[in-house]
Amino acid sequence: MKVRELMSYPIVTVPPEAMVLDAIKVMAAQKKGSVLVAKERLLKECLGIVTTSQIFLEVFARGLDPARVKVSDIMTPAPLITIDLDDSTQKAAELMIEHKIRRLPVMKDGALVGIVTSKDLLACVAAAATQILNSLR
Repeated sequence: MKVRELMSYPIVTVPPEAMVLDAIKVMAAQKKGSVLVAKERLLKECLGIVTTSQIFLEVFARGLDPARVKVSDIMTPAPLITIDLDDSTQKAAELMIEHKIRRLPVMKDGALVGIVTSKDLLACVAAAATQILNSLR
């Protein structure tokens, strides 16, 4: 299976000058565990990624006010580990394991077009297992 068949889009983004509280609100509204940081919300200019884990570790665990901390201060900066739209889901899983990450921005001709997560890959495995079980009946 190709990454294009599994990825999520549109990608949720915030600008680098956004406060962490703004990112939290966007993530909650979109039910996402991360946001990509992009200049002027143009995905071609991706600067990094912020995850819920980073917010907890870098903001709340330190007793900081999320309304006073910029996203750019806690994000994982570019260049990010990415995957091509036409790569296999197996390659996506291998990259996630190798780099110990749970989210991979998906690229096409240098532009961000989606994101694939470990949750997406797990759903793919579950669907394949169900198909195999059904074919054995």
